[in-house]
Amino acid sequence: MSTEDSVHRETEKDLLKPPGFLGLRIDRQKLIKGFFTTCAMVTIVTLVLIMWSLVSEGPLRVGKAFGFLPYPTLKGGFLDTYRHELSVYRKAGLEFADYIQKPVTEHEELLSRLKRALNAELNTVSKISRDRRDAALLVKTHVEEKAALQREALEEALEKKEPPTAPEKIAELRKSVTEATHIAVASEVISDVFNRDEKEKLIAELNSLQPDQEDLPPFMQTLMAESAAKDAEAKKQFAALVTSVEEFEVAIDPVLELHNSMKELVLVTKDKAVQQHMAEDARAQLLEAAATAKTPEQKAAFEKDAAETETAEVDFKAAIEPVLAKLPDFEKLLPPYLEAVKKAAASLPENHGTREARDLVGHFNRDFPRHVKTVEATVPRMQEWRWDKPVPMTQALTSFLFGGDWITNSSWQDFYGVLPLLTGSLVIALTALVIALPFSVGAAIYVNQFATLREQELVKPLIEFIQAIPSVVLGFIGISVLGDLIKSTSDIPWLSWIPGFPVQERLNMFNAGVLLALMAIPTMFSLAEDAINNVPRAFSEASEALGATKLQTVFRVIVPASVSGILAAMLLGLGRIIGETMVVLLVAGNRIAIPDFSDGIGTVFQPAHTLTGIIAQELGEVSRGSSHWQALFMVGILLFIISLFINWASRLVVKKFQLPKI
Repeated sequence: MSTEDSVHRETEKDLLKPPGFLGLRIDRQKLIKGFFTTCAMVTIVTLVLIMWSLVSEGPLRVGKAFGFLPYPTLKGGFLDTYRHELSVYRKAGLEFADYIQKPVTEHEELLSRLKRALNAELNTVSKISRDRRDAALLVKTHVEEKAALQREALEEALEKKEPPTAPEKIAELRKSVTEATHIAVASEVISDVFNRDEKEKLIAELNSLQPDQEDLPPFMQTLMAESAAKDAEAKKQFAALVTSVEEFEVAIDPVLELHNSMKELVLVTKDKAVQQHMAEDARAQLLEAAATAKTPEQKAAFEKDAAETETAEVDFKAAIEPVLAKLPDFEKLLPPYLEAVKKAAASLPENHGTREARDLVGHFNRDFPRHVKTVEATVPRMQEWRWDKPVPMTQALTSFLFGGDWITNSSWQDFYGVLPLLTGSLVIALTALVIALPFSVGAAIYVNQFATLREQELVKPLIEFIQAIPSVVLGFIGISVLGDLIKSTSDIPWLSWIPGFPVQERLNMFNAGVLLALMAIPTMFSLAEDAINNVPRAFSEASEALGATKLQTVFRVIVPASVSGILAAMLLGLGRIIGETMVVLLVAGNRIAIPDFSDGIGTVFQPAHTLTGIIAQELGEVSRGSSHWQALFMVGILLFIISLFINWASRLVVKKFQLPKI
């Protein structure tokens, strides 16, 4: 081989060799590949660490084998801690007492409906006079508050006996009170429930108010008398309903007295069990410290403290006997109670003057038979109850997943049932999805297929700008604007046919759903518009060549061809909605209860709490490592699983409905 050929080959190798990086003999392509590989690995590691932090603070605890080797264990995790709490709840007798609590709670709910119905009826007669009385008393209170400093000074002077305040000083103080009162009255806006003459009379009486004035001014006394007379007239007019409500209310009193005495007994036993458990934990910590002590003296001190720690066992069997002895007394109370409430329910009037009263009494009549069945089933359940029945780990899990109560910091018993939170999250998410889907997909179709270039340049940035609005600002809008708008709109008489109207609470699931829909529209719009844009142009050209109109082409060719992307946009928008925190925390109402689905579509106008909201609201207020802390991390795991499922479902939908490659 000639020298010229060798030089030629070396030149070719140099040309084919990848360029170096910053003058170093490093393959630039391998460096870039390594960078992106590292980014992917960091993402995976971060995801694993997030999952591990959730799991280690929730269902699991990290133990150490041989004193140094970490390993996951259920002991000390949420399920183990909650199982122990449920076990104490059963052995101490709280579970037994709660069999009575359920009919008591149902009675309170039914009584609340009857009282609200009664108030609605009474208001038809006495509301105007009561509003006039309350308006006058409210103005009087405001005036006295604004002149509080001068009034207090005069009161102190009048009360001073040795030496007594000089008359000139008292006169001067009275003058200052009068001046402050006149200024306060002038700044007040008198309600329009009074006519012109009444306003002048009220203002004159307010201007003459003095701290040592014992009786109300004459006009206010007249208003009080009118209100009392109207109240008496209203109660006389609706005497049948008043009597029924009073009979229903007092029927539960003997049961409450027995239940309270039972609760006192079981709480004493529970306190002893809690103290024993705390002592056992302290003893275990001392023994662990002794095992890792550096000197024999420290070890001996820890072992001595552990030995002195009292861990006496609680005699649950002896403690539960006086509680069980009250069961025969409870059995004797049930027949009179059922007779009284049935009599009260049967004597309820059939006709009512207001729609609110009709609805509330209708709900009462619908739920009352269920209450009777609950009361009748209580004694058999209490007879079958056993204090020593073990609580398995699966019961702790099912109590968390399907429990209907989330009660924390209770003097009775803490419960961590996630079902009310999950139900609230799902109802709000579905409400938002129903609102956002037609707007986002419709806007995507219009912008991509029908809008001019100028319209596209205007509409797309406006929709995408919604993402820039902070969620806390939207929450404030929901509180101050949207909530009041929903409430005032629902009070319009000719809209009363809408389920859920009139709305009782302005902060509710519908309010949160509307705002979350507004937040989800930009995401769903962008993804849906991309899906429509990715449909091959050949499809629309073929449709137009066959004589189809623009509308036929869009809705029979392009939209069906992009359905996978639209469904994926819907699911990803749902994921955005489920994970939102601030809006639902501010405007959903934060009532921890499973919604009453008997209202149908009107259910969305009820307040609720959510998975994300409960974490944001309570995590900063609980002690680290407590069962409450662990329960919140379990909620986080549930949210994580829901998000993963939504993302998996979106990928599955895209894969199933995607167009074949041409």
